[in-house]
Amino acid sequence: MFRLRSIWIIGLIIFCATFTGCRGDTGFGSGNQSSGNSSVVLAITDLPPTFVSILSAEVTLTGATLNPGNVSLFSGSKLIELMRLQTDTAYLATAANISAGSYTSLSLTFANPLLTIENDTTAAIVSGSTTCAIGSICTIAPTTTANLATTITLSSFSIAANSSAGLLVDVNLDNLLSATMGEDFKAGTTVSSFTPGGTGAPLVGAEDVVGQITALDTTHNTFSIQNVTGTYSLAVDNSSTFFQFPSSDCSTSGIACLRTNQIVSVDISIGSTGATVARNVVYEDADSSDTEVEGFITSTNAGAQQFNIVTLDISAAGTGLSIGEVATVHYAVAPQTPFGVDFVHADNVAVSTSGYLFAAPTDLSVGQEVSIRRNSASSGSSITADRVLLKSSRITATVQTIGAPNIYLYNPPSIFSGNGITQIQVLTSTPTVYSENGVPKDFTEVFVSGVVSVRGPLFNANIASTRNLVATRVIIVP
Repeated sequence: MFRLRSIWIIGLIIFCATFTGCRGDTGFGSGNQSSGNSSVVLAITDLPPTFVSILSAEVTLTGATLNPGNVSLFSGSKLIELMRLQTDTAYLATAANISAGSYTSLSLTFANPLLTIENDTTAAIVSGSTTCAIGSICTIAPTTTANLATTITLSSFSIAANSSAGLLVDVNLDNLLSATMGEDFKAGTTVSSFTPGGTGAPLVGAEDVVGQITALDTTHNTFSIQNVTGTYSLAVDNSSTFFQFPSSDCSTSGIACLRTNQIVSVDISIGSTGATVARNVVYEDADSSDTEVEGFITSTNAGAQQFNIVTLDISAAGTGLSIGEVATVHYAVAPQTPFGVDFVHADNVAVSTSGYLFAAPTDLSVGQEVSIRRNSASSGSSITADRVLLKSSRITATVQTIGAPNIYLYNPPSIFSGNGITQIQVLTSTPTVYSENGVPKDFTEVFVSGVVSVRGPLFNANIASTRNLVATRVIIVP
């Protein structure tokens, strides 16, 4: 079972569609609208069919409209990769100058849904001209897409003048997908409200957004990053923290550390006005000559000096590689391709991975999420790695036992159990962030037989059936 958290669209509305449910107070209403300069924020969630490991779930948002008044909150198109959202949020856009008043419905339009799955059922899955054999990893379009548009009734949703508001759209993938892998966006969709920067709103609005810096204005403390999904314009303020920058570039932490064409990973904070701020900025590469490709490891082959991934993020277009595509990563052993652990932090506090290794090909494992510096000689889905960094995996599973400060999970997604991994040992520490429905929680509120979504780097363990995850985030699933 996977659980995706929130995708945020900043503006007059928050749209939450994560593949298992962003719960919260559900309330919206009708009434008259007046002119005003208000804004809203947007997000998304879901849960897959039994015995199908969903490795990538992507869809393009093409419209979001508030009624009455046919008020556009989003136009154009935005590719959303949902599997990263089990514990994360993803910023989409801001809609400003929204008239104050009461609104009764939210209309959402989607296009081009694609799923990359491992078929762990007992029969082949047929979607159009694609047949996904038992045990195979396949990219398929849903068998049917009866409703790529949906209108959600709102009750008691009012926007005050010169303010910001948020809507969280919850799409339950268990309802969205049928047993035959059809999709219906009208099914299982609910909406809840929150106040940006206030109750129910996360401190970080989008995490681990990797891209190259395309614009930099040190006078006004702003910069932009771009990746394969779009461009993000961000401000730097006194809440911004900078990590891992070379001392030659960054004698004093701040926007002066940044250079055009650097590749960085950014956590985006959403303020009370709906403004987007670079809360945490992590240095990844000095320039964009080699693209960074992130993916979920599905198999390893030490003899061939390679491993396979499902692609989840790409720092730039033009690689011939698509999100959701299966790629083969080639590494060298003499001299060895550099391996390492990327900077690990819970919000803006560093988390130690001391004692856990990711230094050689023997440390690779199914279920890890990695970032590969792609050599420019690579071609499409065949990637020659200049470097392999361990990033954070996102895993949803059932709590088997608790032994403070560790949480032991069983019944992980079938791609784990199918590779002999039956237990995930979650190692928590003081910086680990706990929450439920956006509300801060703590370790004592995790319970046996409950379900949690955890985030952090995943390491091999001495026990073949176990993996260790150093947790930066634990989300308690209601």
